[in-house]
Amino acid sequence: MATDQRRNPDWLAEMPQRLWTHLEPVRRGVRARLEVDTRALAAMRIALGTIILADLLHRAGSLETYYTDAGAYPLAAYEATYSRFTGLSIHAWSGELWFQQLLFVVAGAFAVALILGYRTRIVGAISFVLLFSLHARNPAMLNGADRLLRVVLFVALLTPLGERWSVDALRRGTARTTVVGTVTAAVLLQPVVVFTQNAVLKHQGETWYSGEALGIALTDDEMTILLGNHLAEYPMLLEALTWGWVILLSGSVVFLLGTRGWLRALAVGAYLGAFAGMALSMSVGLFPFVLAASLLPFIQRPFWDALERVAPNRLTQWRPKRSWLGPLERPPLEHRVLASLRERGYESLASFVPTYGRSLLTVAGVLVVAWMLLFGAAHASEYDVPDAMDSPHLDEQRWGLYAPDPSDSYGWFVFEAELTNGASVDAFDGGELTFDRPPDAAQEYESFRERKFLESVRDSGTGDETGIIARSYGEWACEQAAETHDAAVEEITVHRFVQQQPIDGESEAEPNSYVPLEWSC
Repeated sequence: MATDQRRNPDWLAEMPQRLWTHLEPVRRGVRARLEVDTRALAAMRIALGTIILADLLHRAGSLETYYTDAGAYPLAAYEATYSRFTGLSIHAWSGELWFQQLLFVVAGAFAVALILGYRTRIVGAISFVLLFSLHARNPAMLNGADRLLRVVLFVALLTPLGERWSVDALRRGTARTTVVGTVTAAVLLQPVVVFTQNAVLKHQGETWYSGEALGIALTDDEMTILLGNHLAEYPMLLEALTWGWVILLSGSVVFLLGTRGWLRALAVGAYLGAFAGMALSMSVGLFPFVLAASLLPFIQRPFWDALERVAPNRLTQWRPKRSWLGPLERPPLEHRVLASLRERGYESLASFVPTYGRSLLTVAGVLVVAWMLLFGAAHASEYDVPDAMDSPHLDEQRWGLYAPDPSDSYGWFVFEAELTNGASVDAFDGGELTFDRPPDAAQEYESFRERKFLESVRDSGTGDETGIIARSYGEWACEQAAETHDAAVEEITVHRFVQQQPIDGESEAEPNSYVPLEWSC
């Protein structure tokens, strides 16, 4: 009987269909886990636009210092350092303050448009270009969170971010409830790559998988803020939190991709709680906020339906009207063009364009997933990507925050200005010059951006081609000190102090010190 079946051509022809039938439950399970609620994408769009806008407002406070020729990082420094960004910054077209102010206003306007969901993909793409340009103008003050923001925004733009809660949705008059495909796989995979790679890198150290790491990290007085200044008093809690974070990192594939519905929502809540703790304890820039935004697409329909049920009636019953859009009430231009083609009898062409666009997005999703996996795995292992693909612009999947181990020391800077009358004073605050350890090293900086820039000044030196960062800072510091003290300044000396962390009680050791910059005014 079996032999007759194998000889039957019809039986052979039915094999693919039978195989597909047996795989159908697997396909449905994968689809259910990769399906994204369009309200989650809308929340992600709003979160990313808000992060970009908040970051612009934060940077605007030191706009002249870090983005103009009158500041500490003039165009001459931009052109001589970080060659991978040379020629890639619109912000480098001029070193004048007014030009930077104009670009900041333009970038802010596009961020608001992204939040509102107006022509979302085009606006988002322009926001990405302006964000990359801003980062390229002064890489000396960036950290890994800035790279993460670029990557998450780029991947998110492949998805229909404007499908719900947007001006685009009002103009279309229709909206999908869920979407699934290679682009949703990409946007869901990105945070999992971040967590998994970081878990692997931490495993290469000695303190994370022994439960000691957070206790060490939170004694880094230069990075610890707010709640983190008090948690060191509870070592048992810190050990539990260390293990909890390690479990979340190493188990992200199971917790985020292996679950669905309310169970996944609970997992996302655990991660969001960890990010909130990070934001309240560590000065790591945008990391907790971008990570939180990247997890929003994991929240599926049951959560959003429940949220609508418990929200106030006025909010759930309120529906924006298309007529409120005024001049924007008309359908988007591309929709009008396609409708015109159909009216003229070019139905095949009008159908080809959206079909081609969807196919292009599918291919883009596959390529992005391959990029994440290839470069993410390469950074977490000793594998090198092929030379033909090795590029600093592609090698963005590096997520080593506090890995393999947190630092066992921290530091601070002292800025000494020697006046022409021989007096030595604090260069910038006008107070008494002191070399004592500050009560809170994190408070010695105006922001984490200043801390990152000063680390670049420290590393720059003055004896090689990259020393222009230190030299530019020295020239700027001379002008600032002279203005602060209303006196001529003879010399600026930047002192760096390094203190071993008091892991087991107060440290008795005196801090080490050195001079990374000494500049004659």
